[in-house]
Amino acid sequence: MKALLNNWQAKLGSLVLAIVFYINLQNSKILVREVNIKIDYPKLSGGMAISKGSDTTFPVKVEGVRDYVNFYSPSLKAYISAADLHPGENLVNVVRIGGVPAGLRVTRLKDKVKIVVDSSITRNLPLEVKFSGDPPKDYVKSSHFISPTNLAVVGSHAHLEKIGRISLPSISLKDKTESFTTKQKLPELPSGVRYRDNVKEVSVRVNIIAISSTPGESIVLGVPIKCQTLDKSLEAEFSEQEISVKLQSKTPLRSIQIIKGLSATVACTHRYDPKAKKLLPDSKPVMAKVRLTKAPSLKSVDIQSFFPDRISILYRIRPDLDGEAGEEPTEGEAEQNSEEPLPEPEEE
Repeated sequence: MKALLNNWQAKLGSLVLAIVFYINLQNSKILVREVNIKIDYPKLSGGMAISKGSDTTFPVKVEGVRDYVNFYSPSLKAYISAADLHPGENLVNVVRIGGVPAGLRVTRLKDKVKIVVDSSITRNLPLEVKFSGDPPKDYVKSSHFISPTNLAVVGSHAHLEKIGRISLPSISLKDKTESFTTKQKLPELPSGVRYRDNVKEVSVRVNIIAISSTPGESIVLGVPIKCQTLDKSLEAEFSEQEISVKLQSKTPLRSIQIIKGLSATVACTHRYDPKAKKLLPDSKPVMAKVRLTKAPSLKSVDIQSFFPDRISILYRIRPDLDGEAGEEPTEGEAEQNSEEPLPEPEEE
């Protein structure tokens, strides 16, 4: 005891000094750092997606042992809730910070983050094609068909409002004396819009006929088939898009007059059930009878036969219903022929 108490003042001072050195050493291992951690975007449904202009990082203060701070800071993530996100600009709270181990303190340096959400929709756009040049003398283009007649594209409301239709490259009719089919490459869509299906080209059928004024029996090709009473929520694909007609003309008529005066139609009877979201009665192809009628101006023309008299129809649900399901169909809606309605011909 006497030995322990010898020079107790010096020994006490040494102990205090050791404690001070220990505390300083421990404090030197503590690190406080401000870092920007990555925001983990949630998966969105209903055609919504995170857009450019959204915050990608979230500022926090990280405090802890130096080795912990250096090791764990890069793996920290800020999480937000999908339930807080709606189309447009959103200011939302970070619901939690992930990847924080025991012994590390993380303090948020701001309350909210900005997240911009785009809402994508699907819309069917019609295809159009222009023609250049004219066929040789005594020949004329009677009609044309584009297959498919329209394509589904995907994009935001703002982008799709600027697009009304898809324009195909021009087709030359110079020196064309026979009907022909050509493949047309689809044009590039504006930024932010894409084709829904992997379609890169479409087929265009162009009917060229000779102008004839000789009376008697003849065969007219290329009378387009049109769809009657088609449900606005459906699309109809025909196995044949035109018919050939054998007729007898008592007076001289041009072939183009006969083409424009004949009307071939089929009844499109399938319906869309908006509650069950399915085709009625089913989605199988069906056979339909072709009905041929003629305009009053063709009273001198006697229809002898036409082919085919039946075609197969495959119905599909439109991808861009946009609340139109259940509306009453309109006579001649969604006609397969892409041209404007033709005026009645005048008898020569």
